[in-house]
Amino acid sequence: MRVKVRRIGDAMHPSEVVVQVKTIAGNENLVVDKRSIQHDSLAIGAPIARRGENWLVELPRETMQGAWRVWVKRNALTEDAEEARVA
Repeated sequence: MRVKVRRIGDAMHPSEVVVQVKTIAGNENLVVDKRSIQHDSLAIGAPIARRGENWLVELPRETMQGAWRVWVKRNALTEDAEEARVA
């Protein structure tokens, strides 16, 4: 599964970028490797919990605010092309 992100700038290391994830509480920024971004999305594990249209997901890296898990709307999630082929 993947979560949609928006690139907002370069990070300190040339191989990294700062991306933004839209959560139900506002935007969260995190630094990730450029290679982990595909089609404006970032790979995550399976959602941890669900409350209606909101899903709790664990990010691959800690956000700048210190969060590893964030609540996102269902429409912020996409299937990984590889996962869709296997399913």
